[in-house]
Amino acid sequence: MTQTAPKQPKTPVPGTVAALARDTAQRLGLDELRAAEYFGVPVYTWRKWSTGEREPGAAVARLLEVLGMIEALAPDLHHSFLPRLTVRPTRDRRATPSPPHNSVMSENPV
Repeated sequence: MTQTAPKQPKTPVPGTVAALARDTAQRLGLDELRAAEYFGVPVYTWRKWSTGEREPGAAVARLLEVLGMIEALAPDLHHSFLPRLTVRPTRDRRATPSPPHNSVMSENPV
C-alpha cells in the first residue's frame, strides 16, 4: 500500500498578481469574504486568485499599486477602505420555508 503525502493548499506562483493579491489580503488580515469585498469581486473569483487557479487582470495589478500608495501615504484613509467585519445572524433553514421563486424568466414561456 502506497502512502500519499497530504495535500498542500494550492498557492499562486510567487511574483504574480495573484500572489501579490493573496499576500496583501493576508497582511491586512482579511478572510475570504472581506478580501473579495476589498477587491470588488465575487468570493469564487477571489478563491481562484488565492489558489493560483486564475490570474487577475491588469486592472487588479494597478489597483494593488494605488491601494499600496494610499496605505503608505494615508493609512487612516486606507483603513476606511477595508471591509468591516460583520456578524450575520444565522438562520435555521429548516424552521423557515424559503420564499417562492418569482422570476420574470419563469413567467416567460419562450
